[in-house]
Amino acid sequence: MMSVLSVIRVRTNYRHGEDIYLYRTTATPEKARERFQEYLRALNQIRDHPRWYNAITTNCTTSIRDQHPSAERAPWDWRILLNGKGDEMMFERHAIVTGGLPFAGLKAQSLINPAAQADGDAADFSTRIRAVALGFR
Repeated sequence: MMSVLSVIRVRTNYRHGEDIYLYRTTATPEKARERFQEYLRALNQIRDHPRWYNAITTNCTTSIRDQHPSAERAPWDWRILLNGKGDEMMFERHAIVTGGLPFAGLKAQSLINPAAQADGDAADFSTRIRAVALGFR
């Protein structure tokens, strides 16, 4: 089974032309745990009842929103459909740590490709990529 760190390594060190950003959320540990449990429930449901992936209506981003209870979902935003715009939406909603930076500055500091490429095989890869991203250091 591929780990999250393996996925990051593939996207930063083997695929070309993909920029990977690491942001720290403003979620409390309790909210993060609750969200993780939502993911697990959704994954188990998909395992038991497979469904079709649709790039527009049922993709990674829309599925994350949909697995949250409907009464508690964040308002709909067109950027949910475009994965490359989710960070901008989260910035505007104060869902990520900004350090007081404007979005462009935060995004520049959150790019982890150089650190991942320099330390791709390190045993402490996770620590090293976090050391360069705002909110983790």
